[in-house]
Amino acid sequence: MGGGRRSRPRERPKRPLGLSEEGSPTKLNQPPEQRDDGWFIPEPISNRLYQKSALGKPIDGGILLTAEEVMFCHWHRHVPLPEEWVDERLAEDPNFAHKAVAFDVVRNAGEKVVPLDGRWLRWSRESHPSMGGPVAAIRWARAREHLDMDDLLSWAKDLEHEGMMAELAIVDDEMDVTMYRLSLIDPKGDLQPATSESHPLLGVEHLSRRFLRDDELNWINGVQNPVTELFGELNSRGLLMRPGFKFGCRWRVYSTPVDVDHAPWLMQMEMDAPSNWEGICLSVRLAEGVNKGWVVALPRDDWNFLLIRRHLPGR
Repeated sequence: MGGGRRSRPRERPKRPLGLSEEGSPTKLNQPPEQRDDGWFIPEPISNRLYQKSALGKPIDGGILLTAEEVMFCHWHRHVPLPEEWVDERLAEDPNFAHKAVAFDVVRNAGEKVVPLDGRWLRWSRESHPSMGGPVAAIRWARAREHLDMDDLLSWAKDLEHEGMMAELAIVDDEMDVTMYRLSLIDPKGDLQPATSESHPLLGVEHLSRRFLRDDELNWINGVQNPVTELFGELNSRGLLMRPGFKFGCRWRVYSTPVDVDHAPWLMQMEMDAPSNWEGICLSVRLAEGVNKGWVVALPRDDWNFLLIRRHLPGR
């Protein structure tokens, strides 16, 4: 066993069914009633749920909850469940437990996350849907789900135009949730772009001479392929690329000479990027462990650079 400081493993939430006696109201709440488009909670409890926590959609006489909101209210607002309710939801949707856990995590930090028109929209804890617009949209997925980079890029662009952030809640096989935030960046540096005739910053110096890598040589010699196309794009932005072998990526990307500052980004090409969120988790965790951002380069009509970083709800 390794030495050093020992700490107790954190306790993982189990989210059991059944109401807790702690903070329980004097008068027990009634289970929600099914309506065509949701689960009805009557007044007066509905007023507190909506006004304080932005839970439910206001209708005449109460609010309508989605199934994930019902679970949240059961765990945190002393709302009982109808008999066999969870079994019925799981029969309808085998992923219901994972969805409910994701919703619990994104909401439990005090943020107001509201299911609206098929989306989860997030208001800050100081705000409310009755007071202004959302600051982010949230998706959830399971860790082993296949990644669709086209869809992620389109989603991030659409939200940027709406003035919102793109956030994801990824649920693993232990029902743990890791949050990510996606953003489009415009990486630029302070370096003089190299040319085929003059490239003093390319290569590495050893044995009183300079050794060039294959990607550098191919770019200098005018070879056309996806690697040299991206190399040329980044070079034109005043950036310097160094091998990312030790960091599990294509390149470390510098905005300054390598002896001036650390590389701010680890960059992966789309063709080399992970195919599911499990792989993204490994890449982002490694990058952030060395204080770098993990970026995937996506060639469409022009180059798009998607930064994926971990996000802690409530911070």
